[in-house]
Amino acid sequence: MIKKIILSVITISVILVAAIFIYRYQILQYSAERFIKSLLPNYVTIEGLSFEPHDNKISVKGFKILNPPDFSNIYLLEIDTISCKYRLRGKTLFDGFEVTEPIFKDAVLNIERLGDGKINLNEMKQFIEKSSGSVAPSGKKVPAKASSTLAGTKKLPDLVKLPEVFNVKNGKLVFIDRHVKPKTHLISFEGVEAAISLKLNDTYTQMLNLSSTGQGFLNGGQKETIRWTVSLNPQTPKLTMSNRFEVSSVNMLTFEPYYDKYSPLVFKKGTFSGTLIFDFDNGSIGSTNEVHLSDLLFYVKRDHENSEFWGTSVKDLAKYFASPFGDIVFDFKIKGDMSNPQFYLGPISKQALASMAIDKVSSLIENASKSQQPGQNGAKSDIEKAGEYIEMFKEMIKKK
Repeated sequence: MIKKIILSVITISVILVAAIFIYRYQILQYSAERFIKSLLPNYVTIEGLSFEPHDNKISVKGFKILNPPDFSNIYLLEIDTISCKYRLRGKTLFDGFEVTEPIFKDAVLNIERLGDGKINLNEMKQFIEKSSGSVAPSGKKVPAKASSTLAGTKKLPDLVKLPEVFNVKNGKLVFIDRHVKPKTHLISFEGVEAAISLKLNDTYTQMLNLSSTGQGFLNGGQKETIRWTVSLNPQTPKLTMSNRFEVSSVNMLTFEPYYDKYSPLVFKKGTFSGTLIFDFDNGSIGSTNEVHLSDLLFYVKRDHENSEFWGTSVKDLAKYFASPFGDIVFDFKIKGDMSNPQFYLGPISKQALASMAIDKVSSLIENASKSQQPGQNGAKSDIEKAGEYIEMFKEMIKKK
Protein backbone atom coordinates (compact mmCIF):
# COMPACT_ATOMS: atom_id res chain seq x y z
CA MET A 1 0.00 0.00 0.00
CA ILE A 2 2.94 2.34 0.58
CA LYS A 3 3.57 2.54 -3.17
CA LYS A 4 -0.05 3.65 -3.70
CA ILE A 5 0.39 6.39 -1.08
CA ILE A 6 3.56 7.64 -2.77
CA LEU A 7 1.89 7.53 -6.19
CA SER A 8 -1.12 9.44 -4.83
CA VAL A 9 1.07 12.14 -3.29
CA ILE A 10 3.07 12.58 -6.49
CA THR A 11 -0.01 12.61 -8.74
CA ILE A 12 -1.98 15.03 -6.55
CA SER A 13 1.06 17.29 -6.28
CA VAL A 14 1.43 17.40 -10.04
CA ILE A 15 -2.27 18.19 -10.50
CA LEU A 16 -1.87 21.08 -8.08
CA VAL A 17 1.24 22.32 -9.86
CA ALA A 18 -0.53 22.13 -13.23
CA ALA A 19 -3.59 23.92 -11.91
CA ILE A 20 -1.53 26.67 -10.30
CA PHE A 21 0.45 27.16 -13.48
CA ILE A 22 -2.62 27.34 -15.71
CA TYR A 23 -4.38 29.79 -13.40
CA ARG A 24 -1.20 31.63 -12.41
CA TYR A 25 -2.52 35.08 -13.34
CA GLN A 26 -5.58 34.66 -11.13
CA ILE A 27 -3.89 32.76 -8.28
CA LEU A 28 -4.08 35.70 -5.91
CA GLN A 29 -7.85 35.70 -6.10
CA TYR A 30 -9.63 33.70 -3.41
CA SER A 31 -12.02 32.13 -5.92
CA ALA A 32 -9.14 30.72 -7.98
CA GLU A 33 -7.52 29.12 -4.94
CA ARG A 34 -10.86 27.71 -3.82
CA PHE A 35 -11.38 26.22 -7.29
CA ILE A 36 -7.98 24.55 -7.23
CA LYS A 37 -8.67 23.11 -3.79
CA SER A 38 -11.91 21.68 -5.15
CA LEU A 39 -9.83 19.46 -7.45
CA LEU A 40 -8.54 17.57 -4.43
CA PRO A 41 -10.09 14.29 -3.24
CA ASN A 42 -11.92 14.34 0.10
CA TYR A 43 -9.07 12.71 2.02
CA VAL A 44 -6.53 15.41 1.02
CA THR A 45 -6.33 18.98 2.31
CA ILE A 46 -3.97 21.90 1.71
CA GLU A 47 -3.58 25.20 3.52
CA GLY A 48 -2.44 27.43 0.71
CA LEU A 49 -0.84 27.86 -2.72
CA SER A 50 1.70 30.26 -4.10
CA PHE A 51 3.07 31.08 -7.53
CA GLU A 52 6.32 33.02 -7.97
CA PRO A 53 6.64 33.84 -11.69
CA HIS A 54 9.92 35.70 -11.34
CA ASP A 55 11.64 32.64 -9.83
CA ASN A 56 9.64 30.13 -11.87
CA LYS A 57 8.61 28.51 -8.58
CA ILE A 58 5.38 26.92 -7.34
CA SER A 59 4.68 25.96 -3.70
CA VAL A 60 1.95 24.10 -1.84
CA LYS A 61 1.68 24.68 1.93
CA GLY A 62 0.18 22.30 4.46
CA PHE A 63 -0.38 19.20 2.31
CA LYS A 64 -2.16 16.53 4.41
CA ILE A 65 -3.67 13.08 3.86
CA LEU A 66 -6.25 11.92 6.39
CA ASN A 67 -5.75 8.72 8.37
CA PRO A 68 -8.42 5.99 8.22
CA PRO A 69 -10.84 5.88 11.20
CA ASP A 70 -9.83 4.26 14.53
CA PHE A 71 -6.18 5.33 14.31
CA SER A 72 -4.69 7.76 16.82
CA ASN A 73 -3.32 10.47 14.48
CA ILE A 74 -5.68 12.59 12.41
CA TYR A 75 -3.30 12.49 9.45
CA LEU A 76 -1.41 9.68 7.79
CA LEU A 77 0.92 12.11 6.01
CA GLU A 78 1.71 15.78 6.56
CA ILE A 79 4.06 17.81 4.37
CA ASP A 80 4.75 21.37 5.45
CA THR A 81 5.87 22.53 2.00
CA ILE A 82 5.91 21.00 -1.47
CA SER A 83 7.92 23.19 -3.82
CA CYS A 84 9.29 22.91 -7.33
CA LYS A 85 10.49 24.93 -10.28
CA TYR A 86 9.18 24.76 -13.83
CA ARG A 87 10.05 25.66 -17.39
CA LEU A 88 8.05 25.74 -20.60
CA ARG A 89 8.52 22.83 -22.99
CA GLY A 90 7.72 25.02 -26.00
CA LYS A 91 6.71 28.54 -26.93
CA THR A 92 3.22 28.46 -25.44
CA LEU A 93 1.41 27.03 -22.45
CA PHE A 94 -0.26 24.39 -24.62
CA ASP A 95 3.11 22.91 -25.41
CA GLY A 96 3.22 21.94 -21.76
CA PHE A 97 5.84 22.53 -19.08
CA GLU A 98 8.43 20.54 -17.17
CA VAL A 99 8.62 20.26 -13.38
CA THR A 100 12.14 20.44 -11.91
CA GLU A 101 13.75 20.34 -8.46
CA PRO A 102 10.74 19.01 -6.50
CA ILE A 103 11.25 19.09 -2.72
CA PHE A 104 9.06 17.72 0.08
CA LYS A 105 10.08 19.67 3.18
CA ASP A 106 9.24 18.70 6.79
CA ALA A 107 7.19 15.65 5.84
CA VAL A 108 5.81 13.38 8.60
CA LEU A 109 4.50 9.87 7.84
CA ASN A 110 2.58 8.19 10.67
CA ILE A 111 2.42 4.39 10.45
CA GLU A 112 0.35 2.62 13.09
CA ARG A 113 -0.54 -0.99 13.91
CA LEU A 114 -3.55 -1.57 16.15
CA GLY A 115 -3.96 -4.29 18.76
CA ASP A 116 -5.94 -6.42 16.31
CA GLY A 117 -3.10 -6.26 13.76
CA LYS A 118 -4.66 -3.71 11.38
CA ILE A 119 -2.18 -1.27 9.82
CA ASN A 120 -3.27 2.14 8.57
CA LEU A 121 -1.32 1.79 5.31
CA ASN A 122 -3.27 -1.37 4.50
CA GLU A 123 -6.57 0.24 5.49
CA MET A 124 -6.00 3.22 3.18
CA LYS A 125 -7.30 1.44 0.07
CA GLN A 126 -10.81 1.01 1.46
CA PHE A 127 -10.69 4.44 3.08
CA ILE A 128 -9.72 6.11 -0.22
CA GLU A 129 -12.48 4.28 -2.09
CA LYS A 130 -15.09 5.43 0.43
CA SER A 131 -13.75 8.98 0.54
CA SER A 132 -13.68 9.31 -3.24
CA GLY A 133 -17.13 7.78 -3.64
CA SER A 134 -15.85 4.88 -5.73
CA VAL A 135 -17.80 2.39 -3.63
CA ALA A 136 -21.58 2.59 -3.62
CA PRO A 137 -23.63 1.89 -0.44
CA SER A 138 -24.40 -1.55 -1.84
CA GLY A 139 -20.68 -2.31 -1.82
CA LYS A 140 -20.39 -2.36 -5.62
CA LYS A 141 -17.69 -0.30 -7.25
CA VAL A 142 -18.74 2.61 -9.40
CA PRO A 143 -16.67 4.05 -12.27
CA ALA A 144 -13.99 6.50 -11.19
CA LYS A 145 -14.32 10.11 -12.21
CA ALA A 146 -12.59 11.07 -15.41
CA SER A 147 -9.21 12.73 -15.02
CA SER A 148 -9.28 16.49 -15.05
CA THR A 149 -8.31 17.92 -18.40
CA LEU A 150 -7.41 21.29 -16.87
CA ALA A 151 -6.83 22.89 -20.26
CA GLY A 152 -9.09 22.13 -23.19
CA THR A 153 -8.89 18.46 -24.12
CA LYS A 154 -5.35 17.99 -22.90
CA LYS A 155 -4.78 15.62 -20.02
CA LEU A 156 -2.19 15.84 -17.30
CA PRO A 157 0.65 13.93 -19.04
CA ASP A 158 0.14 16.14 -22.12
CA LEU A 159 0.77 19.26 -20.05
CA VAL A 160 3.31 18.20 -17.45
CA LYS A 161 6.60 16.36 -17.68
CA LEU A 162 7.50 14.88 -14.31
CA PRO A 163 11.03 14.56 -12.94
CA GLU A 164 12.24 11.13 -11.92
CA VAL A 165 13.80 12.22 -8.61
CA PHE A 166 11.99 13.82 -5.67
CA ASN A 167 13.90 15.06 -2.62
CA VAL A 168 12.77 14.82 1.01
CA LYS A 169 14.21 17.38 3.43
CA ASN A 170 14.00 17.00 7.21
CA GLY A 171 11.44 14.22 7.03
CA LYS A 172 10.14 12.08 9.86
CA LEU A 173 8.66 8.59 10.03
CA VAL A 174 6.76 7.52 13.15
CA PHE A 175 5.81 3.89 13.79
CA ILE A 176 3.29 3.26 16.59
CA ASP A 177 2.81 -0.43 17.39
CA ARG A 178 -0.10 -1.35 19.67
CA HIS A 179 0.11 -5.02 18.72
CA VAL A 180 3.24 -5.81 20.74
CA LYS A 181 3.11 -6.58 24.45
CA PRO A 182 3.08 -5.49 27.18
CA LYS A 183 2.62 -1.87 26.05
CA THR A 184 2.48 0.34 22.98
CA HIS A 185 5.87 0.65 21.29
CA LEU A 186 6.97 3.76 19.40
CA ILE A 187 9.90 4.13 17.00
CA SER A 188 10.71 7.22 14.97
CA PHE A 189 13.20 8.11 12.24
CA GLU A 190 13.93 11.83 12.28
CA GLY A 191 15.99 14.26 10.27
CA VAL A 192 15.40 12.17 7.17
CA GLU A 193 17.22 13.34 4.04
CA ALA A 194 16.33 11.18 1.05
CA ALA A 195 16.03 11.03 -2.70
CA ILE A 196 13.06 9.12 -4.15
CA SER A 197 13.36 7.91 -7.73
CA LEU A 198 10.02 7.19 -9.31
CA LYS A 199 9.25 5.82 -12.77
CA LEU A 200 5.62 5.99 -13.92
CA ASN A 201 3.81 4.84 -17.03
CA ASP A 202 2.94 7.30 -19.82
CA THR A 203 -0.39 8.25 -18.23
CA TYR A 204 0.98 8.76 -14.70
CA THR A 205 -1.47 6.19 -13.35
CA GLN A 206 0.84 3.28 -12.58
CA MET A 207 4.16 2.93 -10.81
CA LEU A 208 6.78 0.98 -12.76
CA ASN A 209 9.69 1.27 -10.36
CA LEU A 210 10.47 2.96 -7.06
CA SER A 211 13.85 3.41 -5.37
CA SER A 212 15.29 5.54 -2.63
CA THR A 213 18.57 6.42 -0.98
CA GLY A 214 18.84 8.38 2.23
CA GLN A 215 19.52 8.47 5.92
CA GLY A 216 17.83 9.31 9.20
CA PHE A 217 18.37 9.26 12.96
CA LEU A 218 16.64 6.69 15.16
CA ASN A 219 14.39 8.38 17.75
CA GLY A 220 16.14 11.66 17.09
CA GLY A 221 19.51 10.48 18.39
CA GLN A 222 22.21 12.16 16.31
CA LYS A 223 24.59 9.21 16.78
CA GLU A 224 22.04 6.51 15.94
CA THR A 225 22.22 6.67 12.16
CA ILE A 226 20.53 4.46 9.59
CA ARG A 227 21.39 4.77 5.89
CA TRP A 228 19.48 2.90 3.23
CA THR A 229 19.32 2.00 -0.42
CA VAL A 230 16.05 0.37 -1.49
CA SER A 231 14.44 -0.53 -4.81
CA LEU A 232 10.94 -1.84 -5.47
CA ASN A 233 9.55 -3.51 -8.58
CA PRO A 234 5.73 -3.37 -8.24
CA GLN A 235 5.13 -5.24 -11.50
CA THR A 236 5.60 -8.76 -10.09
CA PRO A 237 2.76 -10.84 -8.54
CA LYS A 238 4.57 -11.03 -5.19
CA LEU A 239 6.99 -8.71 -3.42
CA THR A 240 10.17 -8.01 -5.40
CA MET A 241 12.37 -5.55 -3.57
CA SER A 242 16.01 -5.04 -2.59
CA ASN A 243 16.97 -3.36 0.68
CA ARG A 244 20.36 -2.49 2.10
CA PHE A 245 20.71 -0.77 5.49
CA GLU A 246 23.90 0.58 7.04
CA VAL A 247 23.31 0.90 10.79
CA SER A 248 25.59 2.87 13.14
CA SER A 249 25.55 2.93 16.97
CA VAL A 250 21.87 2.09 17.35
CA ASN A 251 20.47 1.20 20.78
CA MET A 252 19.47 -2.44 20.36
CA LEU A 253 16.89 -2.25 23.19
CA THR A 254 14.74 -0.11 20.88
CA PHE A 255 13.89 -3.29 18.95
CA GLU A 256 13.57 -5.62 21.95
CA PRO A 257 9.84 -6.39 21.39
CA TYR A 258 10.72 -7.82 17.97
CA TYR A 259 13.84 -9.91 18.70
CA ASP A 260 13.25 -11.00 22.31
CA LYS A 261 11.20 -14.12 21.54
CA TYR A 262 13.93 -15.41 19.21
CA SER A 263 16.96 -14.61 21.37
CA PRO A 264 18.43 -16.99 23.98
CA LEU A 265 19.78 -13.91 25.74
CA VAL A 266 18.19 -11.03 27.63
CA PHE A 267 20.03 -7.79 26.85
CA LYS A 268 20.12 -5.09 29.52
CA LYS A 269 22.06 -2.69 27.33
CA GLY A 270 24.03 -2.62 24.10
CA THR A 271 24.42 -0.93 20.73
CA PHE A 272 24.75 -2.44 17.29
CA SER A 273 26.19 -1.41 13.97
CA GLY A 274 26.53 -3.26 10.72
CA THR A 275 25.03 -4.10 7.36
CA LEU A 276 21.57 -5.59 6.88
CA ILE A 277 20.52 -6.83 3.44
CA PHE A 278 16.99 -8.02 2.70
CA ASP A 279 16.25 -8.99 -0.90
CA PHE A 280 12.81 -10.24 -1.95
CA ASP A 281 12.34 -12.01 -5.27
CA ASN A 282 8.67 -12.55 -6.08
CA GLY A 283 7.86 -13.67 -2.55
CA SER A 284 11.15 -15.37 -1.64
CA ILE A 285 13.65 -13.80 0.72
CA GLY A 286 17.44 -13.81 0.58
CA SER A 287 19.10 -11.95 3.43
CA THR A 288 22.74 -11.61 4.49
CA ASN A 289 23.51 -9.69 7.66
CA GLU A 290 26.56 -8.80 9.75
CA VAL A 291 26.05 -7.12 13.11
CA HIS A 292 28.68 -5.63 15.42
CA LEU A 293 27.56 -5.49 19.07
CA SER A 294 29.17 -3.16 21.61
CA ASP A 295 28.84 -2.16 25.28
CA LEU A 296 26.84 -5.32 26.05
CA LEU A 297 25.24 -6.36 29.31
CA PHE A 298 23.15 -9.55 29.11
CA TYR A 299 22.20 -12.86 30.72
CA VAL A 300 20.89 -16.20 29.45
CA LYS A 301 17.19 -17.06 29.60
CA ARG A 302 16.58 -19.96 31.94
CA ASP A 303 13.82 -21.62 29.94
CA HIS A 304 15.40 -21.19 26.51
CA GLU A 305 16.18 -24.25 24.38
CA ASN A 306 19.84 -25.27 24.79
CA SER A 307 20.23 -22.74 27.59
CA GLU A 308 22.75 -25.06 29.28
CA PHE A 309 24.89 -24.94 26.16
CA TRP A 310 24.74 -21.16 26.02
CA GLY A 311 25.19 -20.89 29.81
CA THR A 312 28.47 -22.74 29.83
CA SER A 313 29.89 -20.31 27.31
CA VAL A 314 28.29 -16.97 28.13
CA LYS A 315 31.52 -15.61 29.63
CA ASP A 316 33.43 -16.82 26.60
CA LEU A 317 31.17 -15.31 23.94
CA ALA A 318 33.20 -12.11 23.79
CA LYS A 319 36.38 -14.11 23.33
CA TYR A 320 35.08 -16.27 20.50
CA PHE A 321 33.00 -13.68 18.68
CA ALA A 322 35.21 -10.64 19.33
CA SER A 323 36.62 -8.63 16.44
CA PRO A 324 40.10 -7.04 16.50
CA PHE A 325 38.33 -3.81 17.58
CA GLY A 326 36.83 -5.38 20.70
CA ASP A 327 33.17 -5.62 19.67
CA ILE A 328 31.22 -8.85 19.16
CA VAL A 329 30.54 -9.81 15.55
CA PHE A 330 27.57 -11.97 14.61
CA ASP A 331 26.39 -12.77 11.09
CA PHE A 332 23.37 -14.68 9.85
CA LYS A 333 21.32 -15.41 6.76
CA ILE A 334 17.60 -15.71 6.04
CA LYS A 335 16.38 -17.73 3.07
CA GLY A 336 13.20 -19.26 1.71
CA ASP A 337 9.59 -18.31 1.18
CA MET A 338 8.41 -15.27 3.12
CA SER A 339 5.63 -17.31 4.72
CA ASN A 340 8.19 -19.69 6.26
CA PRO A 341 11.72 -18.23 6.19
CA GLN A 342 14.70 -20.18 7.52
CA PHE A 343 17.50 -18.69 9.61
CA TYR A 344 21.15 -19.76 9.16
CA LEU A 345 24.46 -18.84 10.72
CA GLY A 346 26.95 -16.89 8.65
CA PRO A 347 30.62 -17.87 8.18
CA ILE A 348 31.88 -15.64 11.01
CA SER A 349 29.41 -17.08 13.51
CA LYS A 350 30.11 -20.64 12.37
CA GLN A 351 33.84 -20.16 12.88
CA ALA A 352 33.27 -18.69 16.34
CA LEU A 353 31.00 -21.58 17.34
CA ALA A 354 33.48 -24.09 15.92
CA SER A 355 36.27 -22.68 18.07
CA MET A 356 34.02 -22.62 21.11
CA ALA A 357 32.83 -26.18 20.57
CA ILE A 358 36.38 -27.51 20.10
CA ASP A 359 37.52 -25.89 23.34
CA LYS A 360 34.50 -27.13 25.30
CA VAL A 361 34.71 -30.69 23.99
CA SER A 362 38.47 -30.81 24.56
CA SER A 363 37.99 -29.59 28.12
CA LEU A 364 35.32 -32.22 28.84
CA ILE A 365 37.39 -35.05 27.40
CA GLU A 366 40.41 -33.92 29.41
CA ASN A 367 38.33 -33.87 32.60
CA ALA A 368 36.93 -37.28 31.75
CA SER A 369 40.40 -38.80 31.28
CA LYS A 370 41.58 -37.43 34.63
CA SER A 371 38.57 -38.79 36.55
CA GLN A 372 38.37 -42.17 34.78
CA GLN A 373 38.70 -44.74 37.59
CA PRO A 374 36.84 -48.01 38.28
CA GLY A 375 33.49 -47.52 39.92
CA GLN A 376 33.20 -43.85 38.97
CA ASN A 377 30.69 -42.55 36.42
CA GLY A 378 32.14 -39.07 36.04
CA ALA A 379 33.98 -40.01 32.84
CA LYS A 380 30.83 -41.34 31.24
CA SER A 381 28.91 -38.17 32.14
CA ASP A 382 31.55 -35.84 30.68
CA ILE A 383 31.89 -37.86 27.51
CA GLU A 384 28.13 -37.92 27.00
CA LYS A 385 28.01 -34.18 27.53
CA ALA A 386 30.80 -33.74 25.00
CA GLY A 387 28.75 -35.78 22.55
CA GLU A 388 25.74 -33.54 23.16
CA TYR A 389 27.82 -30.45 22.38
CA ILE A 390 29.07 -32.04 19.18
CA GLU A 391 25.53 -32.94 18.06
CA MET A 392 24.22 -29.44 18.83
CA PHE A 393 27.12 -27.89 16.98
CA LYS A 394 26.57 -30.19 13.99
CA GLU A 395 22.91 -29.12 13.82
CA MET A 396 23.91 -25.46 13.82
CA ILE A 397 26.79 -25.75 11.41
CA LYS A 398 25.14 -27.95 8.76
CA LYS A 399 22.65 -25.27 7.71
CA LYS A 400 23.93 -23.28 4.79
